[in-house]
Amino acid sequence: MDELKDYMKWKNVSEETRQRLIAYYETKYRGKYFEEESLLADMNESLRTEVSLHNTRRLIEQVPFLRRIENDGRDEIFYGRIAAALHACYFTPGDCITKQGDSGLDMFFIQQGKVNVIINDVKVTSLYDDAYIGEVALVTKALRTATIQAAMPSVLYRLTAVDFQQILRDFPDMKTKIDNLARNGGKTLDKMKKLSGM
Repeated sequence: MDELKDYMKWKNVSEETRQRLIAYYETKYRGKYFEEESLLADMNESLRTEVSLHNTRRLIEQVPFLRRIENDGRDEIFYGRIAAALHACYFTPGDCITKQGDSGLDMFFIQQGKVNVIINDVKVTSLYDDAYIGEVALVTKALRTATIQAAMPSVLYRLTAVDFQQILRDFPDMKTKIDNLARNGGKTLDKMKKLSGM
């Protein structure tokens, strides 16, 4: 933390930005002194997948279109590939995660925290742990339908469209499922989300 304070002083960062930077690093490290992504990158693929799945399975299973129950011995492989592709992101209150009208090619899973959903500058709801956002953009490549702003320190996992499409190449059944959702323009996604209680 001393290094951060020295940097902010050297760059003459405003007091408001200083407080946001300190909050960011407190959210990111939460009393730990290691980089999760660095640790995972150092592991062999099997162990990295196992640990990643342990950390994110609950989040992945909340998303109806990511559920794979083919019982062909590859369901766990699919979940493991999704888990290994997720990247932790840290947000402090006021940070914009997505902006309405912006292009978006990824989705986020809320591991911990609270985000506000804002449509046309009006807060319409808040989402908490285990919720997800950006699924329409991931599947349909449509513009963002809402601004998502962190309301408290939040830890989210991000799945990029590039990683998702690479995974789908190895799972034709899931690619067909996603392509069908995309053709419906996200309407089916909204129904699935409502049915799952999100």
